[in-house]
Amino acid sequence: MKHQSKMNMKVFFLRQGLFSLLILIQITCLFAQSPLWQGKGRIVISADGNEHDHDDWAATPLSLALIAAKGLQDKLTVYIYSDHIWGSNYEHPGVDGVTPYEQMKESTLKGGKIFGFKKTKFICAVDNPESAYEALKQEIDKSDEGNPLFIIADGPVHVIGEAIARANKDKRKYVTVISTINNWNDTHADQPYPWESHSGWTMPEIRQSFSNAEGGELKIVSIKNQNLCLMKNWKEYEWLITAPARNHSYYKKGSWRWLFDRLCMSIKPVSGAENYYAIDASDAGKVVYLLTGIEDTSPQLCYEIMKNPPQK
Repeated sequence: MKHQSKMNMKVFFLRQGLFSLLILIQITCLFAQSPLWQGKGRIVISADGNEHDHDDWAATPLSLALIAAKGLQDKLTVYIYSDHIWGSNYEHPGVDGVTPYEQMKESTLKGGKIFGFKKTKFICAVDNPESAYEALKQEIDKSDEGNPLFIIADGPVHVIGEAIARANKDKRKYVTVISTINNWNDTHADQPYPWESHSGWTMPEIRQSFSNAEGGELKIVSIKNQNLCLMKNWKEYEWLITAPARNHSYYKKGSWRWLFDRLCMSIKPVSGAENYYAIDASDAGKVVYLLTGIEDTSPQLCYEIMKNPPQK
């Protein structure tokens, strides 16, 4: 019996050791992933926020904060916002009398100022679609092996598709579009709501037209849906108002508090086992992925990025 007991204990500890080893391997693999961003090239983001869902009121300033935390402000050459070019302010009433169009303007322009984006060109696509198309086309045409372009799709992809269509075919192979799997943004241009009438580029059309050799070998990366990762109870973002890193000299005083307040503008009820209100900054997950290679993002991972900015 004593011998059997010792054998059982050995098996138990062996299993525990193997389990711990597997967890260690998973963690090591998670952080060993090679990010798309390798220190060269440029970034362009195209987001909506002026119509339908209001998640971009939060995702835009968080995306700006994350890019700034890596000292990459000058690499974000163009930020296209309110890229639902077919209209604003119909589905969502806004908050406290401030329309979605104005909310998005606040998140984008003030966020750019607070986090030091002095050289970025901010373009309101719904006001001037042509400016958005041409600005992105020009960025695509600047691309080469030593200066690739990463486009983050945070809104309906029509603006992105139109810019790619206008760009030099030979430059497309140096461009990577980052989206999420089965995303509303991918098809909304051709799937308007009952009160809308519009059509435009969709992600399947972009893929079919430009990702093959004939179309220029555009790269498209689709990661997992980020709603489960970054649409979380507001307490998971509370570090923005409690962590000592919020007072780091790299950041403007009060910038983290401002960011927290903007994130709270996206709060929405979430049903399930626990009925609570969640911040939805899900589109910022594509920025996290670009910078880290990690798809399983989280508010905590955002904190890990932001708490260690470059030295001034």
